[in-house]
Amino acid sequence: MNTADAEQIGILCDDDQPVFTAVAGRLRDAGHTVRFFDPRSELSPSHIDDLALLVNKQVFPLNIPALRYARRTGTSLWNNLAATIALSSRLIGLQALEAVGFRTPRITFEKPDSEYVAKPYYIWNGDPELNGEGDFYQELIPTKPVDYKYYAVNDGTRVHTTAKRVTSKLYAPKRFLSQVRSRPTLRRRLRRLVDRLGLRGVGVDFVKDNEDRFWAVDVNLAAGYRNSGLEPALCKSISTSLPDR
Repeated sequence: MNTADAEQIGILCDDDQPVFTAVAGRLRDAGHTVRFFDPRSELSPSHIDDLALLVNKQVFPLNIPALRYARRTGTSLWNNLAATIALSSRLIGLQALEAVGFRTPRITFEKPDSEYVAKPYYIWNGDPELNGEGDFYQELIPTKPVDYKYYAVNDGTRVHTTAKRVTSKLYAPKRFLSQVRSRPTLRRRLRRLVDRLGLRGVGVDFVKDNEDRFWAVDVNLAAGYRNSGLEPALCKSISTSLPDR
């Protein structure tokens, strides 16, 4: 079992990520020790042994052995390992979204005749591309070039949700447009996803078609939570994920 100080927290995330930098500041003010780890660098067992909790915000394949080691030796993970691995697959992620009731676009493994979004199988292998090359192809829903990003954070007592509008990366660099009032049906299904998979934090991307229907197009455990206002909830979620002394 891990014998490290139970207040020592690692965050697998770039140390200049604005939301988690702010969250780390809150955690330090509360008396915790916080260290950032480059998600693109391999974590060693000695790194894990010094921690009571690893906030696996962003994961690449080279970190999976370290996450397995953490679970085996008693270092807690913020998002559970099974969900972290499963939702790294975009196809599994889409199945999970369907299972909790979200509407998702049609998938093919050959390029369709109409416009489409090309995607790699795994989230770490690149971004979706409009009408490009991919491992699979998702029907392009006719819509404005705007995405709706919904976030959920489980603080151990309640699941906080929020939503925002951003420009779609399929057409131009992503840009924040506004916060929006989340739709009750989408909010309920998002909380259902959190409960079923035992998640602490997750983001889901939607597009809205011309009939005012929302389509879930991606699920993301590496969400950045920018312009979400969820810093207090993230801080509490991480604090309550620490093992009991």
